[in-house]
Parts: sequence; structure tokens; C-alpha cells
Amino acid sequence: MAYFPMFVNLDGKHVLVVGGGTVAARRVKTLLDFGCRITVVSPELVPELSALAEDGRILWKNAHYSPEIFREESIFFVLAAANGQVNGAAVKDCRERRIPVNDASAKENCDFYFPGIAKEKETVIGVTAGGGDHKLAAALTKGLKNWLPEFIRKTWQA
Repeated sequence: MAYFPMFVNLDGKHVLVVGGGTVAARRVKTLLDFGCRITVVSPELVPELSALAEDGRILWKNAHYSPEIFREESIFFVLAAANGQVNGAAVKDCRERRIPVNDASAKENCDFYFPGIAKEKETVIGVTAGGGDHKLAAALTKGLKNWLPEFIRKTWQA
């Protein structure tokens, strides 16, 4: 089943990322362009995330995932990008709290897919291949990222 593309204002919204690896880093870097506040909970971070935490661009909770994280403040959505067991626990806790969640390890656990993003100023194109063909989605996203700035420059130049 195809998912409906819904564009949401994330400005000031709190996003929780469970996991500190390369998938989490890719998603965090994408989200930073949209004005949300990001908390990453993980006992370790890849260097990219560590640098973002040091720069104050994200908040790092140096801890293992626990449902206690939900007591701190309201969370708009959760990206579970750790291992399958941790992601499963996060999904369960999100469902109990009615918080939308994306499980990077199991598409059947996703309330939404995290799309590939091609962005140029205010123009945003989201790409998904139904959560099944990540190579196709990545190839489309890469092509659109290359195409979009030139298209806007040529087509919409005043």
C-alpha cells in the first residue's frame, strides 16, 4: 500500500531519535533543515552526531533507551534507529502514548516512512518506494537533489 505524502511544519517541534549510528545521523542531518528540536538517546554516537551535539545543534542523552524519556516533555514523533530489540521497545512505548513512530529496522512497525528529501529553499520533494526498495528511493532522491536547483533556477528565474 502506498503512503500519503503529508508535509508537516516541524518548526520548534520535539523529535526523539533512538540510536546514535549512521542511520540516525542521516536522518538527523535531514531534519536539521526543518527547525525541529532533536534529542538523540544512545550510549554512543557516531562522529557526525557527536559533532552536532558538541555544537549544540542536537541534545544528546548519553543513556540506553528507556520509556522514562517520554516524561520530560511532549514528543512530536520518534525515529527508532537502533537495533531491532530497542526499536521494538520504542515502537511499543510510542503506540501506548499515541506518538507516531518510524522503525528503521521493520517497515511493518512504521506509522510513517522517513522519505528521501530533495530540498531547495522552500521547495521540498519527498521520495519513498513504499519502504521496500531503499536503493530505488536513494537513486531517485540523488537525481532529484541534482536536478531541483537547476530546474528552479532555469524555470522560475525572475
